[in-house]
Amino acid sequence: MKAINQIPFSLPGFEIDEIKQSDGAIEIVAHSIEIEAICPACQQCSSRVHSYYERSPADLPFLSHRVKLLLTVKRFRCQNPNCSKATFVERWPRLIALNAQRTQRLSLALSIIAYAMGGQAGSQLATKLNMFTSGDTLLRIIRRTPAPEIPEPKIIGVDDWAKRRGHLYGTIVVDLERQRIIDLLPDRTAETLSKWLQGHPQIKVVTRDRSGEYARGVRLGVPQAQQVADRWHLLVNLRDAFIRVLDRLRPELKVPYSTKTTEKVDTIPFLCRRRYSHNEITLRDMRRARRLELYEKVHRLRRAKHTILGIARRLKMSRMTVYRYLSMSQFPEPITHRHRPSILDPYLPHLNQRWKEGCRNASELWREICSKGYPGSRRQVSRWVYERREQPSAFTPAKHLKAHSGHPVFSGHEAADQPSLPASQRLVWLFLKHTDQLDLEDLRLRDQLLHHPTLLKTRELAQEFQRIVRDHNGPALDLWLKICETADIPEFANFAAGLRQDYQAVKAGVTLTWSNGQTEGQVNKLKMIKRQMYGRANLDLLRSRLLHPP
Repeated sequence: MKAINQIPFSLPGFEIDEIKQSDGAIEIVAHSIEIEAICPACQQCSSRVHSYYERSPADLPFLSHRVKLLLTVKRFRCQNPNCSKATFVERWPRLIALNAQRTQRLSLALSIIAYAMGGQAGSQLATKLNMFTSGDTLLRIIRRTPAPEIPEPKIIGVDDWAKRRGHLYGTIVVDLERQRIIDLLPDRTAETLSKWLQGHPQIKVVTRDRSGEYARGVRLGVPQAQQVADRWHLLVNLRDAFIRVLDRLRPELKVPYSTKTTEKVDTIPFLCRRRYSHNEITLRDMRRARRLELYEKVHRLRRAKHTILGIARRLKMSRMTVYRYLSMSQFPEPITHRHRPSILDPYLPHLNQRWKEGCRNASELWREICSKGYPGSRRQVSRWVYERREQPSAFTPAKHLKAHSGHPVFSGHEAADQPSLPASQRLVWLFLKHTDQLDLEDLRLRDQLLHHPTLLKTRELAQEFQRIVRDHNGPALDLWLKICETADIPEFANFAAGLRQDYQAVKAGVTLTWSNGQTEGQVNKLKMIKRQMYGRANLDLLRSRLLHPP
């Protein structure tokens, strides 16, 4: 055992007798120098020593060594005959709490680690820093720490967060002025939110998404507060309405031939990029049949005067899917993906010419285009050859010959010169993005599609609404709503009707600078901490970690 002369910290109320080092740990032997103490029951001072005993709390590590204190302390006899305590121990609140196994400074360090990392991850970090503790201990530290005092908020944002995605949700409340979370609610119902708001009548502004439950909760809890619809959600609702327009107009839209398409090879390929088994084809057809049945049921129930919500509940579908099916005049078939740019594209004319001349050797074709500057591997050229080969090569393995002895099963992708429209969820960005954000091929496709008068009018309305939102041009909103209601575009008429129902919040969202952006960011923080907690994210524990100041 090796002795150490001094330590760079003090022990208030103690005199150090000896400092020893052994097995990677430092032991500090000290005794109490206080000659009197105050009784915690009657608050009278006593100097009569009853006995001595030892305490051995852990302290902060020093020079990568664990530190253990061996303290000799006194037990005093209370001199007040009427006191309920005959004896009591002396206390050092600045150094160590009563009955604690670690010093206050070590507890503070572990508390910081617990709030930053959680239980399991925090335990691993603390162990590497020579502060040995368990994940459960860190969670107990978090639960024992009292909640901080939070100033009364005046401007808040509310949003939902998923306890279990698709099943259980809660509500997060954020102080937008101080940019910090102030509470977590167990669900996202109007009653729970209104009850919380009634305890904070000083709130003046509440930002939210387009949820009707939150709107009702704010009206019940603080009817005098100004509700603000989030601008991002308004633009999302605009995009969804535009997607429904594209779904309805899809049968009428013509696709221009791209100048980047390759020459068609009128052959049936022996091999292809993806071959489906008969079981996969059967499952695919069954899924299509189920979607077709739902599509027909939705239209049949709508013709029978059922409401959108009623159809969604009856068929156990989301309302957005019901809206989408009703906007389509034809059943939506799977979308064929467009040809993606490839490093092989500049060499396709040479490959097609050599293919016509009868060359079927992938290695030879690869060497030829490599001499012309092709930087890729042989594998990509081989795939191109496999897709066009009518008969198997002389070097094709026997297992492939046996597996594909019958008619080949194709992946369903079309030739490059048979383009189809992208999915509506992708196509909509051709009309919502700025022209500078689109490449030449997208601009050509957009200009061709804009020959449709309804699509041209829809794009004008969408761009005008984007300008209103981004420029905070509240006065222009009323005129835009009137134009939508008379534009003979049902999807935008429904969108405008929804904005009318929430007019005051929408108008405030377009006019005021407050939005739910800060709330969305705090939800992202909540998700990160929730996933970091290894399944231990109970509401009380999650709330304690989020409300604690950083």
